[in-house]
Amino acid sequence: MARRSRAKRKSRRVLRGCTGGCGCLIGIVLFLAFLGSQIENVAPDRPPEQMQENFGDPIEIPLDEDLEGAAASMARNFYFIFDGSGSMKSEPGGACQGGAQSSTKLEGAQWAVEQFLEGVPEDVNLGLFLFDREGRREVVPLGNGNRDAFMGAIHNIQAGGGTPLGPALDFGTDRLVEQYKRQLGYGEYRLVVVTDGRADKIPEAARYAAHFGMPIYAIGLCVAEDHPLRQYAVSYRAADNFEDLARGLEETLAELPTFDVTEFEE
Repeated sequence: MARRSRAKRKSRRVLRGCTGGCGCLIGIVLFLAFLGSQIENVAPDRPPEQMQENFGDPIEIPLDEDLEGAAASMARNFYFIFDGSGSMKSEPGGACQGGAQSSTKLEGAQWAVEQFLEGVPEDVNLGLFLFDREGRREVVPLGNGNRDAFMGAIHNIQAGGGTPLGPALDFGTDRLVEQYKRQLGYGEYRLVVVTDGRADKIPEAARYAAHFGMPIYAIGLCVAEDHPLRQYAVSYRAADNFEDLARGLEETLAELPTFDVTEFEE
């Protein structure tokens, strides 16, 4: 593939690596308006000044065509963060509805992820970071041809421990930034979070992800609508049952509108 100019490179960077300052900000606002018309239970649109406060100023990620393994690629990259904390061992109750798939929230989430994977195109790169009784760790590096390893890791989760969402988001952001450099700025990048609990340091981690233009797609399983991720995620879906969770995961595959940031740049 022919090398592209800096101008062309910048024109293809909205929401898969937002690095255009004011242009990025306007692109995010436009995207949120589009998302609100397509998906229910997502975070409401926010005024520009609040967007600025929450997301900060995206930076230009440096690219190096001489980087080992670097090659222009339009591959889509979804890095998953899966909550296997102790609360996932509990049975659905109250406003949280169960289903025939399972008796615990973890089993229901495992079923939903399995349904989701059946619809993921083969050319999508997947990565998986989880935390459970064994601690927090990356179990599937971002890449292709890893569907069996991904699902195997999900089924092997032993629920337990806390909810270190902040460090997990930081780790996932770093992996996506690395992949962004390898693909020379092309492609699409998303952090996908599945959680049933709250955690500290979410604002800092969300700002860190936004600093590099990495959008967060969050699905809150049986948690209150005021979950902190609702404020910082580009898309937040409240799932009160496992079917909702499966639909929320499916919606992360939706194609995004394309914006030319050069229309907004001086």
